[in-house]
Amino acid sequence: MKRLILCFAAVLIMTASVWAEDMSEMTPQEQADTAGAYFGEIIKYIQENYMGGEVDTDELVHAAVRAVVGELDEYSDYLTNEEYALVKESERTVWYAPEFECDFSGGGYPVISELATSSKAYQDGIRVGDEIRAIKGVSSYAIGEEEYFASVTSDIAESIDMRIARGDNVKDYSISLVRNELHSVTAVNDMSTFDSNSQKYTDGSVGYIKISTFINNTSSDFTKALNEFKAAGKTKLILDLRGNTGGYVDEAINVAKQIVPSGIIITTRDKKGNITTYTSDLKVTPYEECVVLVDSLTASSAEIVASAMQDSGAATIVGEQTYGKGVMQSVMEFDDIGVVKMTTLEYSSRYGKKINGIGITPDVTVDKILFVSEEDALDSENVIEALRFLGFRVDENNSVERNLGRYQAEMGLEVTYKLDGPTVSAMNYEIYTELMESDRILAIGYMNLLA
Repeated sequence: MKRLILCFAAVLIMTASVWAEDMSEMTPQEQADTAGAYFGEIIKYIQENYMGGEVDTDELVHAAVRAVVGELDEYSDYLTNEEYALVKESERTVWYAPEFECDFSGGGYPVISELATSSKAYQDGIRVGDEIRAIKGVSSYAIGEEEYFASVTSDIAESIDMRIARGDNVKDYSISLVRNELHSVTAVNDMSTFDSNSQKYTDGSVGYIKISTFINNTSSDFTKALNEFKAAGKTKLILDLRGNTGGYVDEAINVAKQIVPSGIIITTRDKKGNITTYTSDLKVTPYEECVVLVDSLTASSAEIVASAMQDSGAATIVGEQTYGKGVMQSVMEFDDIGVVKMTTLEYSSRYGKKINGIGITPDVTVDKILFVSEEDALDSENVIEALRFLGFRVDENNSVERNLGRYQAEMGLEVTYKLDGPTVSAMNYEIYTELMESDRILAIGYMNLLA
């Protein structure tokens, strides 16, 4: 048996080496045909000889394609038609649903938990606490939140039948579905809503816009926000792209066209070397000064906007090094098999800077504050930054040791000029409290606008 296994292994190794040599000399079409033939032989061998149970060939094909595409990079993926349908459903930005919200925590029937008194459902007699016994004639007992959402939402304004109970009183209703819309743009006219103990936002000329992701209506919502700020006399803008991991590229381009000065936004290149350039025709930027806030999660489409603002000189980038996803994916549907999402383009900034794997370096970097430890060296960057964060100046005339002594004296601790246990505990508690109360990147971005 041992000899048999060794012989079989030798055959596999020899076959693999011959295949690799032959495949490298083939055209792409010949490589694909040959790989298909090999895969067909493996499927046939499995069907005829596998003793572990029944074999579903469709599942084997799906698994093989998923593995092949997954080997490409972290952004490429394979989805079955069913999986792709769920993805498309999750990307909907407009849908119609009942006017009330439900609680599913009881495990039984959904219970209405939120209902506006101005709604038609309330006027029809429905109240918070009522149970939904059936939807479209089907019992809703133990229904999950996702299944409920799929049952009660629609692409059009219509009505659905529900059986609703309040105690022993059960009644059938025709529930009107109302329009719901997902928005990714938040506009704040009054910056004082961000006030903290350590920072006051009093300049009325500053407007704040946060884009959480780029979806179908992002650019139109952005236009509305800009018009609102213009009417309010805003002349300075803080654009917050922190936590924005990307989304639709065309929406990001359309946002950029509204704030990036005339010139290149990005340039894309495919495997064949084809170049596509996206440009802005904006002659006059809408704001005298602009700051763009970024962090380590700012990626993809958000990096398109941030890099265009930086390269054009239209904004100061404040925050952390961005993620560095400078590639785009295309989706190809294959009949009866599924959908392949694959990296097909790489983009560069206005002045040709590569972003993929690198990210965008802010003009003003705001380092993350880490908690100090008794093991930290006194001259470590972590300790120096922590002292600066707590309001101490570290320079030639104000050493770390001297500042530690001052801090210990202020806090009523024993002055040891060392990172002892009580000092570390006091510093970390103060750092934690300050971080919870303030937004450092926002504060530094705001101060940069006023400088």
